[in-house]
Parts: sequence; structure tokens; C-alpha cells
Amino acid sequence: MNFRRMFALMSMLLYAPLAFAQYPDKSIRVIVPFVAGGVSDILARVIAQKITEQSGKTIVVENRGGAGGRIGYEAGAKAVGDGYTLVATDVTYTMLPALYPTLSWDHADLLPITLIAQMPFVIAVNANAKARSMAELLAFAKANPGKINYGSSGIGGVNHVVTELFRRTANIDITHVPYRGMGDAMAALLGGSIDMVITAMPTAMNQVKSGKINAMSVTAGRRPGALPNVPTTTEAGVLFVASNWVGFTTPKGASREAIDWIQNQVAIAISVTEVRERISAAGAEAQLMSTDEFGKFMQDEGRRWGETIRTANIRAE
Repeated sequence: MNFRRMFALMSMLLYAPLAFAQYPDKSIRVIVPFVAGGVSDILARVIAQKITEQSGKTIVVENRGGAGGRIGYEAGAKAVGDGYTLVATDVTYTMLPALYPTLSWDHADLLPITLIAQMPFVIAVNANAKARSMAELLAFAKANPGKINYGSSGIGGVNHVVTELFRRTANIDITHVPYRGMGDAMAALLGGSIDMVITAMPTAMNQVKSGKINAMSVTAGRRPGALPNVPTTTEAGVLFVASNWVGFTTPKGASREAIDWIQNQVAIAISVTEVRERISAAGAEAQLMSTDEFGKFMQDEGRRWGETIRTANIRAE
């Protein structure tokens, strides 16, 4: 959603009937299903801080990391549906049903509220790699099947799933090397143990800007402002667009009034230049969606990544 539409939606929410004037009457917690310092945590804290400032209502961020996000998502899905628990939800959530045949909660137990931001993935190689462009990387991969090793955060991790779809789209044969986390995979790339990674832009941006790794392309529809000299995958000849994203969901049972209040407050927060700049500094782009738009977006993501996971026969460990 562009900012013209975002402001229109924000205005509509601002002037909606104030049937939710009594909400909230206590603090709200935001569960982040990952450890502190990741992009979901950073964005949740930026928004929570701004909502606290602008509304005078306390928003507390709680990290519940582990099991690839499942611990935090389960805690959120099983929380009381009173509108006082939010979950910072990312693309991982839409992959889980395909990765795990049985989950301890129903995937529909979290209701969409709004998207906060999206961030493209970066296709990056070691700074000493012979390939200096995506065209050269693809040419080498096609001439040497299986010789390029790519790292991920583990089997079934976001980076693994996204790279598998890229591999199929580009029609290349590359070899997966799973690590215990993306930090380990990035260290392996920097040390030359692997040849490439596809990772969310915030993870790679500092190393790209410092010249420690080379960004071949970004998986966005247009070049991001944070890396204006890096071509998109489409520009580089591969029709591939994908992104990680972060939005707010809430356990089912939450009232329409509570959902509208949260969406309204997020809209106000990301309309502030300082907030958008902080989001941009994290390698993301602020975006707002209505509840219906975000719900459809999540369904579309679930279908896309579910198909990728099933086609590649990925089973999370």
C-alpha cells in the first residue's frame, strides 16, 4: 500500500465512530516469536514505543523465541482473545502448516490486524567470488551444476524455502548447506566456506555497505532506497519477487473495537517521518494494510510458500 492509500485509510480510522473509547484499559503485550535483536523485534519495539508515546497506553514487547518461531506463535495463539495480546507475525507463520503436518494450535487462531513493513531478500556472495553480477553467477551455476553452495538458517528455515523457490525459478542446481542460524550462515559466507546466501535485507545490509559481501540483486519489485545501486532480480533477468514482512495479529475472540484501535494506532505511528526512517534504517519499508487486505495477503503467502515446500519436499527438523 502506498502512503497516499495509507493516509486515506488512517483518516477513515481516525474519524470512525469511537465505539472503542474504553479500550484499552490496561497494558497490551506484543509477543515476538524470536530472540531480541532480529528485525521482527526491532520493528515491534519501534511501533510499540510510538504507540505508547502517542496514546499514553502501555505497550510491552515480550520475546518468546525458540523452535523456529513456534513457541512464540503457540503462546500467542493460545492466549486469551481479549485484544490485549498481539503477535509480531512474519512470513514464517505462513510456512509452518506446510513444514509441520501437526501443530499444537490451529493456524486460524491468530486474526490479522495490519501489516507494518516489508523487506526484500538480498542474494549475496563472498566479496572474493569470481562472479561480479547475477548474470555471471547464473552462468556459472548452469555450467557447473551443484558446485555453488548456499547457506541457510536450517532445513525448513525461511532462507531455505525462499532459496528453493529462487532455484526453481532460475532453473539452476545449487547445493544447500544448513546452519544452526543465519548468523552462522553469514559467518560462513564471510569466511568463504559457502558461496552465497539469500537473506532478508536487514541481515545483509551492513556487510554489503562495508564491502564485506557483494549483493548480486534484491528480490523486490523496485530497488530499495537503502541499496539503490543493487539491481532487482527482475532487472538481473530472473522474474522473482519475494519479501519477508512483519505485521500484527491477535488471538481470535478479540473485539472489532480492539482490532480497529490497534490498526488506527499503527497507522498514526507509521505516518510519522521519524518512525518511517527508523524502519528504513532496519532495511524495511513501512506499509499499512486493512484487516481484510492483510488477511488475504497472509493467505496468498501461505499458498505460495506451501506449494514451494511441498514441491521441494522440505521437512523441518
